[in-house]
Amino acid sequence: MKFVFLILLFPLIILSQNNNFVIGINGGAYLANNNTAILYGGNYTSYNVSSIFNNAITKPAFDQFFQYPYSIYDIPIDIKYSLGTEIGFHLGSQKRKSKIYVDINFSDLKVQDFITIAVDDPNNQSVDPNYVPISITGKEKRNMINLGILKTIYQESNISILAPFFLQVLEVKISENFIIVNNQQYNIPHNNSSLNLNQSTSTYGLGIGSGLALNYFIDKDLSFDIGYHIQYCKTNFSKQLNPWGIQQSFFGRIVLNGSKYLSKSNN
Repeated sequence: MKFVFLILLFPLIILSQNNNFVIGINGGAYLANNNTAILYGGNYTSYNVSSIFNNAITKPAFDQFFQYPYSIYDIPIDIKYSLGTEIGFHLGSQKRKSKIYVDINFSDLKVQDFITIAVDDPNNQSVDPNYVPISITGKEKRNMINLGILKTIYQESNISILAPFFLQVLEVKISENFIIVNNQQYNIPHNNSSLNLNQSTSTYGLGIGSGLALNYFIDKDLSFDIGYHIQYCKTNFSKQLNPWGIQQSFFGRIVLNGSKYLSKSNN
């Protein structure tokens, strides 16, 4: 999907030189709420971490690695997304102190935690077992289209403060979920029909958002924004897991065709 927009970007840049159209490139960070992070904890689907450890094919490798009797002691519950990246494009049409725009952003999210394995090692000289942490990882992609209006609420010289208001269409997809034991990756599939989870199929949600941005004109043909978005949206993973929640973005944006952008905002 990213490559399609890159192909379309070049003719749009040419178009922007001859009318009120402006184009920009976004980059920043995406902070997801943790309402759906439980998906990657290793115990959400029917084929889960326990299934991997009891699988007749994989169990001999675990027996050899741990050497002594072992069991799953703890699976993470309070699991969280790491701060993700967000990149994309900004397309708009400027008229006076308002701009109608579309943002197309792509975010990569990651969950990183540990499962604890209790190993009954008779040589540890303790009544307690050895506790061995096993890495568990989840990866997720989110594609977002924001359609909105950007209002200039303060302006002085080449600096402006802008307020965005937008509707959002959100596409979410589980990329990977796996554990690592002895440097070997074991995948946790998310295509269980009883939970209506589709690891290979995208799902969609809707939302609304706003925020604040500071715009600075570097020269007559180039401007730079730094800003913050707060988004209230629904991540529709499944019938059982489709919560509404707040997501946040922090971004920088380079906008081309600054001369028309500046002259229109000053009228």
